[in-house]
Amino acid sequence: MSAERDSFDFLPEPPGLLLEARALVAQPLARALLRELARRQSPVAIRRSRDPGIHRFGRIVDCSDEAIALDLAPGRATEDAPEQSRASALHAILPPPAAEDDYVAVSYLDGVKIQFDARLGGGQAAAGCGHLRGAAPLAVYRLQRRDAYRVPTAPGQGRCVIRQAPGKERSLGIVDLSVRGLLLAWQDDERPDIGVVWEHSRIEFADRPPLPCMLVTTRIDEADDSPRVGCEFGPMPPEVERALQVLVNDLQLAPRRAR
Repeated sequence: MSAERDSFDFLPEPPGLLLEARALVAQPLARALLRELARRQSPVAIRRSRDPGIHRFGRIVDCSDEAIALDLAPGRATEDAPEQSRASALHAILPPPAAEDDYVAVSYLDGVKIQFDARLGGGQAAAGCGHLRGAAPLAVYRLQRRDAYRVPTAPGQGRCVIRQAPGKERSLGIVDLSVRGLLLAWQDDERPDIGVVWEHSRIEFADRPPLPCMLVTTRIDEADDSPRVGCEFGPMPPEVERALQVLVNDLQLAPRRAR
């Protein structure tokens, strides 16, 4: 088993904890998360929902709006896991021929636990590998153990431009910012729904290039002057992630440098 797998907990969270976490993400963000896992070839632990004690590691090889496909790795043959045992373990995780079963899968994206449920069918491929394919996941959870530190911004210092529809944008003040999300000063009596996804948004600070981002609303805080809308970021290209980290670090250090 790789060091990457050793450093993470690939056990699925129990249903009660998932409900408490309120981490279910909207479908556009869910697809973006799964496609990013596929692009990075991140290890995914696959379990039958009704038999979570048995698992296999695999990778997402296809993710569209309608379907998802995963390849299961054959594993390494050792004295403790000879070929026959590995074949038996693979057989135990696969559904019966021409049938489907409910599965739960766990992976990690930049240290954030991603868990999803899907109904999949498949079979054994060559060289002890397996293949699972089915409809797009019924539920995708993004499980954050703790929030990154949030840096407050001065009024008018930063803006976030959200695209609500083609050709329709609005600019909102940023109350605070972290590498995982931001808090917006809302300027409308009508509140957005939790789980709304704003693709093709951007963060704007003076004397810096705008940072493109995808946002999903996660909470609404009522305030005396205006509501605050909390958002999490969707997957970002590595260069945007680095630029965002630099921005957050600079904002945090600015008061010290001004002394």
